[in-house]
Amino acid sequence: MHHRWLRFALVPVTMLLLSGCPAPPPPLPCRGGACPSGADWESLRECEAGGDYTAVSRSGKYRGAYQFDRRTWAAYGPPGDPAAASPAEQDRRAYALFEARGHAPWPLCGRHLR
Repeated sequence: MHHRWLRFALVPVTMLLLSGCPAPPPPLPCRGGACPSGADWESLRECEAGGDYTAVSRSGKYRGAYQFDRRTWAAYGPPGDPAAASPAEQDRRAYALFEARGHAPWPLCGRHLR
């Protein structure tokens, strides 16, 4: 069964992908009634890593804009160095982590996501 609205809804996305434009970012996650805004996520990144997607903690354990450790990073996708991943990939995994565990993975800076 074909739905007329579906055919029309796909046209702009197809044109966007064929035009070489980047795909839109994933929707911002919600958990337990908390739906942080883009500005809230920016505040979290600023608090965790000065907004720097390539940041590495002094100990070297926490990496990237959201200060992932490698074990948590690997739990949400292929293993690797979070600080070497693209901003979009870091955002995607941080959103997934938030959906699974809320603001708890960021004990101090998670207050920006409440």
